[in-house]
Amino acid sequence: MVTVDKDKCTGCGSCVKICHEHCIALVDDTVSIDYEFCSTCTQCVAICPEQALSWDGVPPVAFDEARLPSPEQLDELFKQRRSIRSYKKDKIDRALLEEIVTYGIYAPTHNYGFRAVVVDDEEIIEALDRILMRFVSMLYNVAFRPKIVGVLARLIGRSEEYLLNKPKIESSLERGFSFHHPAAIVFIVGDKRIPLSADSAQYALANITFYAQVRGIASCLWGNGPIFMDRSRAARRHLGLQRHDRIFGALFLGYPKVRFRNRVEGRTMPIQWNGG
Repeated sequence: MVTVDKDKCTGCGSCVKICHEHCIALVDDTVSIDYEFCSTCTQCVAICPEQALSWDGVPPVAFDEARLPSPEQLDELFKQRRSIRSYKKDKIDRALLEEIVTYGIYAPTHNYGFRAVVVDDEEIIEALDRILMRFVSMLYNVAFRPKIVGVLARLIGRSEEYLLNKPKIESSLERGFSFHHPAAIVFIVGDKRIPLSADSAQYALANITFYAQVRGIASCLWGNGPIFMDRSRAARRHLGLQRHDRIFGALFLGYPKVRFRNRVEGRTMPIQWNGG
């Protein structure tokens, strides 16, 4: 909840102007907040020149521009970050996990009710993997074993996607597990009735990914995890999910078993310029 220190507030109106929810007003030169419409985006806390607004009773601290990374540092960070799919058996200290996951809350979002469900128990991770493997086995028997499915994929122009996924699924079935034993799995969970939550979850995971990297923890987005885990009653029980909960994103974390050494240069995103 955003609160106002009336002794500090000068009634400048900066918070009123920045509030995109239109829930802040000046009443007798003092800030008044309509909490029914406040999403706690905290734009008002960030802009107040007198630091008169606080979030959950924690006063704001002024930015320290000297701590910002340079363009060169960000260039190195972005190009070093790669998906790691093989992890050491070492556990991650829960204090470090909490530190890493907390940075997800600072991402842009449409869902202010997200929570992170962190699984670092080896038995539960293995149980989730067994649940996923049942899906994988069923998918293979239905979509890849019958030859007619491959013929249909070519007819509808999806043969490339079909052929790319087949060896991945066969490899999982051969080794007997889907993911490579991460130390922890982070699930971003929220109310399924809130729109644009799937997009917002990816922003949160991006924050977690990059902060994990600078703390020496490798990561890999679990793209299909939310789909399978959300539909499994057993998985939902393991994760303690409620009726209106939905998994919007998932991420593997662990100490890397492999080490990439080279920056891959030359990759660019095509840009289309419109206008003069």
